[in-house]
Amino acid sequence: MKKTLVAVTAVAAMLALGACASDSGKGDTAAKAPAKPKTMTAEEMKKAFGRGSIACSVTLADGTKAKDFYYRDITATSGNMDRNVGDKITPGKWKMAGPAFYVNTGKGKKALGTWMNLAKTGKKSYDAYNAAGKKIMSMKC
Repeated sequence: MKKTLVAVTAVAAMLALGACASDSGKGDTAAKAPAKPKTMTAEEMKKAFGRGSIACSVTLADGTKAKDFYYRDITATSGNMDRNVGDKITPGKWKMAGPAFYVNTGKGKKALGTWMNLAKTGKKSYDAYNAAGKKIMSMKC
Protein backbone atom coordinates (compact mmCIF):
# COMPACT_ATOMS: atom_id res chain seq x y z
CA MET A 1 0.00 0.00 0.00
CA LYS A 2 2.88 2.31 0.83
CA LYS A 3 4.46 1.72 -2.62
CA THR A 4 1.19 2.61 -4.34
CA LEU A 5 0.88 5.84 -2.34
CA VAL A 6 4.45 6.84 -3.23
CA ALA A 7 3.86 6.08 -6.93
CA VAL A 8 0.60 8.08 -7.01
CA THR A 9 2.30 11.01 -5.25
CA ALA A 10 5.21 10.92 -7.71
CA VAL A 11 2.87 10.91 -10.73
CA ALA A 12 0.85 13.79 -9.29
CA ALA A 13 4.04 15.81 -8.71
CA MET A 14 5.23 15.21 -12.29
CA LEU A 15 1.87 16.30 -13.70
CA ALA A 16 1.90 19.44 -11.56
CA LEU A 17 5.43 20.34 -12.67
CA GLY A 18 4.56 19.63 -16.29
CA ALA A 19 1.56 21.95 -16.14
CA CYS A 20 3.69 24.75 -14.69
CA ALA A 21 6.35 24.36 -17.35
CA SER A 22 3.92 24.34 -20.28
CA ASP A 23 3.29 28.12 -20.19
CA SER A 24 -0.39 27.68 -19.36
CA GLY A 25 -1.01 25.55 -22.42
CA LYS A 26 0.06 28.25 -24.90
CA GLY A 27 2.63 26.02 -26.57
CA ASP A 28 6.29 26.64 -27.31
CA THR A 29 7.97 29.30 -25.16
CA ALA A 30 11.02 29.75 -27.40
CA ALA A 31 12.00 33.39 -27.91
CA LYS A 32 10.85 34.76 -31.23
CA ALA A 33 13.20 36.79 -33.42
CA PRO A 34 12.31 40.48 -33.64
CA ALA A 35 10.34 41.44 -36.71
CA LYS A 36 12.46 42.79 -39.58
CA PRO A 37 11.93 46.54 -39.88
CA LYS A 38 10.32 47.99 -43.00
CA THR A 39 13.17 49.70 -44.78
CA MET A 40 12.89 52.70 -47.06
CA THR A 41 12.64 52.37 -50.83
CA ALA A 42 14.94 54.16 -53.28
CA GLU A 43 12.31 56.85 -53.86
CA GLU A 44 11.85 57.45 -50.13
CA MET A 45 15.64 57.72 -49.74
CA LYS A 46 15.86 60.29 -52.55
CA LYS A 47 13.06 62.32 -51.02
CA ALA A 48 14.62 62.29 -47.55
CA PHE A 49 18.27 62.86 -48.48
CA GLY A 50 18.19 64.38 -51.95
CA ARG A 51 17.83 68.01 -50.92
CA GLY A 52 21.32 69.39 -50.45
CA SER A 53 23.64 68.90 -47.53
CA ILE A 54 22.17 67.73 -44.23
CA ALA A 55 23.26 67.31 -40.62
CA CYS A 56 22.13 64.44 -38.41
CA SER A 57 22.47 63.66 -34.71
CA VAL A 58 23.58 60.03 -34.55
CA THR A 59 23.62 57.39 -31.83
CA LEU A 60 25.85 54.45 -32.81
CA ALA A 61 25.13 50.85 -31.79
CA ASP A 62 27.61 51.07 -28.91
CA GLY A 63 25.83 54.15 -27.50
CA THR A 64 28.34 56.72 -28.80
CA LYS A 65 26.66 60.02 -29.67
CA ALA A 66 27.91 61.90 -32.72
CA LYS A 67 26.94 64.57 -35.22
CA ASP A 68 27.18 63.68 -38.92
CA PHE A 69 27.40 66.29 -41.65
CA TYR A 70 26.62 64.92 -45.12
CA TYR A 71 27.78 67.22 -47.93
CA ARG A 72 26.27 66.62 -51.36
CA ASP A 73 29.41 67.74 -53.18
CA ILE A 74 30.34 64.85 -55.51
CA THR A 75 27.05 63.86 -57.19
CA ALA A 76 23.35 64.25 -56.39
CA THR A 77 23.50 61.05 -54.33
CA SER A 78 27.03 61.10 -52.87
CA GLY A 79 29.59 63.28 -51.22
CA ASN A 80 31.99 63.87 -48.39
CA MET A 81 31.03 63.78 -44.73
CA ASP A 82 32.32 64.68 -41.30
CA ARG A 83 31.53 62.74 -38.13
CA ASN A 84 32.01 64.76 -34.94
CA VAL A 85 32.39 62.71 -31.76
CA GLY A 86 33.12 65.13 -28.94
CA ASP A 87 35.98 67.30 -30.17
CA LYS A 88 37.25 64.71 -32.67
CA ILE A 89 36.28 65.20 -36.34
CA THR A 90 36.59 62.21 -38.67
CA PRO A 91 36.21 62.85 -42.41
CA GLY A 92 34.63 60.29 -44.69
CA LYS A 93 32.40 59.65 -47.68
CA TRP A 94 28.72 58.76 -48.11
CA LYS A 95 26.51 57.68 -51.00
CA MET A 96 23.10 56.28 -51.86
CA ALA A 97 22.58 53.45 -54.32
CA GLY A 98 18.95 52.50 -54.73
CA PRO A 99 17.55 51.75 -51.27
CA ALA A 100 21.03 51.40 -49.70
CA PHE A 101 23.01 54.03 -47.80
CA TYR A 102 26.82 53.82 -47.52
CA VAL A 103 29.05 55.50 -44.95
CA ASN A 104 32.85 55.27 -44.79
CA THR A 105 34.64 57.18 -42.04
CA GLY A 106 37.94 55.32 -42.28
CA LYS A 107 41.28 56.43 -43.66
CA GLY A 108 43.53 54.93 -46.31
CA LYS A 109 42.99 52.47 -49.12
CA LYS A 110 41.95 49.61 -46.83
CA ALA A 111 39.25 51.57 -45.00
CA LEU A 112 35.96 49.71 -45.20
CA GLY A 113 32.61 51.40 -45.09
CA THR A 114 29.19 50.11 -44.15
CA TRP A 115 26.22 49.56 -46.47
CA MET A 116 22.96 50.08 -44.60
CA ASN A 117 19.22 50.07 -45.15
CA LEU A 118 17.26 52.80 -43.38
CA ALA A 119 13.94 52.40 -41.63
CA LYS A 120 11.93 55.54 -40.91
CA THR A 121 11.06 55.78 -37.21
CA GLY A 122 9.51 59.26 -37.10
CA LYS A 123 9.65 62.68 -38.68
CA LYS A 124 13.21 62.95 -40.06
CA SER A 125 14.44 60.09 -37.84
CA TYR A 126 15.79 56.78 -39.05
CA ASP A 127 17.36 53.55 -37.83
CA ALA A 128 20.14 52.06 -39.97
CA TYR A 129 20.51 48.27 -40.31
CA ASN A 130 23.22 46.19 -41.96
CA ALA A 131 22.47 43.33 -44.37
CA ALA A 132 22.11 40.88 -41.47
CA GLY A 133 19.40 43.05 -39.91
CA LYS A 134 21.59 44.28 -37.02
CA LYS A 135 21.00 47.88 -35.99
CA ILE A 136 24.05 50.05 -36.77
CA MET A 137 22.85 53.48 -35.66
CA SER A 138 19.90 55.81 -35.12
CA MET A 139 19.74 59.14 -36.93
CA LYS A 140 17.74 62.33 -36.34
CA CYS A 141 18.18 64.80 -39.21
